[in-house]
Amino acid sequence: MPNKIVLAIDPGFDRVGVAVLDKNQVLYSHCLETERKSPHPERLLSIGQFVRGVIEKWQPRTLAIESLFFNQNTTNALKVSEARGVILYEASRAGLEVHEYSPQAIKLAVTGYGKADKTAVENMVQKLVEIPETEKKRLDDELDAIAVGITHLASHRGI
Repeated sequence: MPNKIVLAIDPGFDRVGVAVLDKNQVLYSHCLETERKSPHPERLLSIGQFVRGVIEKWQPRTLAIESLFFNQNTTNALKVSEARGVILYEASRAGLEVHEYSPQAIKLAVTGYGKADKTAVENMVQKLVEIPETEKKRLDDELDAIAVGITHLASHRGI
């Protein structure tokens, strides 16, 4: 049986949501928080090293990643773009197929409504997949990464 494990990422610079899914089960999820006082290149390095480690451990076949939505804050958008570049580099280096999904497509796939709010997405994520119990509260970036994975699996008939 071929590997259908998906690495799903909600890219960011301060926080990166990461999830590993197989069918309707979350195998792993985490929110990487970069050190705000660290120099910019070191923060990018930590993102790349973390993503590389997840790829090495879980051996996904595919990366599903949220595409960028530009708002008023261009400085933040540039930093997130750089973080996405590091993530895409690591995925390409590992030979993963890369699929990108817009925020609206993710909301539509998960809730059935492309303008759903964060609460609606989070509620549906918890209904659609089995998520391992954790002692800490999951940050929204982590749940968003799971939503990206659900979107990919649903669009490729894996859920």
